[in-house]
Amino acid sequence: MYKINTYTKEHFGGTALLKLKGYVYSLVIMLLLLFGVNVLLILTNVCEFTIWYALYTILLGTLLLIIIDGVIAFLVSRIPQKWLNPYFWGYKIFKFERRFYEFLGVRKWKDKIPELGGALKNFSKSKIEEHTPQYVYNFITETISGEILHNYAIVFGALIFFALPKYILNFALPLFLINAVLNILPAIVQRYTRPKLLKMYNRMLSQEEEMLYNKSTT
Repeated sequence: MYKINTYTKEHFGGTALLKLKGYVYSLVIMLLLLFGVNVLLILTNVCEFTIWYALYTILLGTLLLIIIDGVIAFLVSRIPQKWLNPYFWGYKIFKFERRFYEFLGVRKWKDKIPELGGALKNFSKSKIEEHTPQYVYNFITETISGEILHNYAIVFGALIFFALPKYILNFALPLFLINAVLNILPAIVQRYTRPKLLKMYNRMLSQEEEMLYNKSTT
């Protein structure tokens, strides 16, 4: 039997808020470090631009990436569920891949990564709230949707190089890498979680088929 977690909506909301705060704090810290490094380069006359230029460019680039991520999140949330077939080979997770995620310590930090499913589709992936085949299948497709979102956010984040063509090593490249890190971690969580959900889903289907068979033979 599968244990049903009895968590309230208030619990989910509080947990999601804490995760989001952690995400924002991480972003702010990385941006401050980037700004600090550029200020140091300016004060040592390594770079010719001003401190105000560095601040303006970092804020502008960050805003652009947030807009890009937001647009992609909105578009991906509109993908029909029938297009998110978990048995499609492109969404398969290999055993060596999961072992690599284990090596990265995903079990320790996966629950600290924020997810926006509850905000975009009214479907939170923080916990399994129902233990029915349909719900678990929906959960699986949501992990695929999340994976697509974060992968495309990384790809289209490269637009920052066109938006900030000057001093690429100072601004565009670091901002691209920050965006990539903040997206690749949740993408890893989606891929790490999906095989367990698929196993649960297939087991539930087998149990349902067995129950129907037993009923039909009695």
